[in-house]
Amino acid sequence: MRALLMLTALTFIISCKQAKKSGEFEDTPMQTEVEAEELAIRGEKLLSTYCYQCHDPKMSIDNNLAPPMIAIKNHYIIEETSKEAFRSDLLAWMSGPSAEKSKMLDAVEKYGLMNHQVYPDSVIIGIAEYLYDNEVEQPEWYEKHHEEMHGSEE
Repeated sequence: MRALLMLTALTFIISCKQAKKSGEFEDTPMQTEVEAEELAIRGEKLLSTYCYQCHDPKMSIDNNLAPPMIAIKNHYIIEETSKEAFRSDLLAWMSGPSAEKSKMLDAVEKYGLMNHQVYPDSVIIGIAEYLYDNEVEQPEWYEKHHEEMHGSEE
């Protein structure tokens, strides 16, 4: 019985290696539209669950607890920013927010530092990927505020 199990495992391992060599399996599978949509839905849900408690786009400028996520996206993602770099920046920030890590010193001055949140890396990565790949809701007041703070061009 033991020999049969070993033989089965060995056969499986060899067949997997041969399939990879022959190109039957790709190292990086293509993402289908359905998978991309599921990831977007998951990312939006993570954003709503974990971020909008303080970064709520529906909050007025006088009552918000933290900058809206569109502001974070605009400050952390510029033309040269790769998804990996943004994900890395967000993971670093969430591991221990500090003024030294911030790219939004005016927001730190206005709201103070964000409290350290202990979220799994998978949650932070899901949020980062959603922010990078998708438009996020912006408060009604944001565009005017952004122009006053940064001018019409950033």
